[in-house]
Amino acid sequence: MNTALWVVQVVLAVLYVIAGLGKIMGQGPMLEKMMPGFSLALIRLVGLGEALAGLGLVLPAAARRWAAVAGWAGAILAAEAVVFVVYHLSHGAYVPAGASLVLGLLAAFVAWRRLT
Repeated sequence: MNTALWVVQVVLAVLYVIAGLGKIMGQGPMLEKMMPGFSLALIRLVGLGEALAGLGLVLPAAARRWAAVAGWAGAILAAEAVVFVVYHLSHGAYVPAGASLVLGLLAAFVAWRRLT
């Protein structure tokens, strides 16, 4: 079970860091087009949170509590993404929500297993 948990942590870490860096270093007009209705500063702040959550999942290999905190941070970020998706769906836009839901569930699983 420990090996599977580490595999999930590494996959989540890579996905969160890539998504976070894309929001941090992306061009402003492109980011504002991707996430209409949100300021560029908020988008970059979310990107920073995603990148830090990704790093927090794998860097503190010896500290189980930090991995749990990073897992919950990832779950919260995924919940934020689901709210974003619901907002846009209610305004008639198509936005896929499955990936955010799966990532959030995996991050919550990591957090739960690291606390037990």
